[in-house]
Amino acid sequence: MNTTAKNTPRDIIVIYSPRLAGYLMLRGFYLVGVQPNLKQPGKNCFSFFSSQMLKEAMEDYMNRRDELNNL
Repeated sequence: MNTTAKNTPRDIIVIYSPRLAGYLMLRGFYLVGVQPNLKQPGKNCFSFFSSQMLKEAMEDYMNRRDELNNL
């Protein structure tokens, strides 16, 4: 029985906003990694697997940003 799993590459979306990254994690999206932002020292980049659901959640955040930031 051959049980080797194939690792297929997946698209990654990099988020620069910690608030958006937190919102996505609260919505259940898996944080792939955190890296330092090379263009803005002292800041971080947050990586998530790309999916249509992730893009919809990002759009929802952008549409409701003002309301969510006042919480």
